[in-house]
Amino acid sequence: MAAQHFEKHLTPNDKTRKLSVPMAWLDAMPEFGEGRHEVLLRAVDGVGFGWQFLCAVCNGRNKKPVLNLADWGRFVSAKSLKAGDKIIFYKEENEFRGS
Repeated sequence: MAAQHFEKHLTPNDKTRKLSVPMAWLDAMPEFGEGRHEVLLRAVDGVGFGWQFLCAVCNGRNKKPVLNLADWGRFVSAKSLKAGDKIIFYKEENEFRGS
């Protein structure tokens, strides 16, 4: 059962640089850990394929999370995403993997 979900319409920068995600997403992400500014997100797409995205926040006042282009770019390319497309992330408990 999905506990939370987040949606975003992609901007041109989201497609070509990095995915900038809403601050509200931080509450649904794994803990960054003491002094850490990156966390690995594991996701499964609509056809069951697994993806990993490195999510980072800046050290300064702006803690807005972003997914780096290396991981995110592979997903964008594989799915042929374009500006204006909507993506949806669901957070689900996974008893098998303990996440």
